[in-house]
Amino acid sequence: MLRFIAVHPVVFTEEQLAPLAKEEMPPGVTWHSTYCGFADNRSFCHWQAPSKDVLVELFAKYEIPYETIHEVRLFDPAIGQLEAETEKVAQPV
Repeated sequence: MLRFIAVHPVVFTEEQLAPLAKEEMPPGVTWHSTYCGFADNRSFCHWQAPSKDVLVELFAKYEIPYETIHEVRLFDPAIGQLEAETEKVAQPV
């Protein structure tokens, strides 16, 4: 599964995030964490999903504003390696 960091132009509150955390995510989507940058008025969310488009649709469904979504790979400092690249699977049309 691909990893993404979504950048949101707002600092989310617990009251905003808690209900979303209880929602069932689409198949193959995992919301790992959210980091709130209070000084920058930004939030950064770590996701795994089949594609960026799936996250765009999810954010639209829940009216979650975002500035950008970056595909990323995780570097594990404990072993000094990037995770293996994930092959991109063609999405059904």
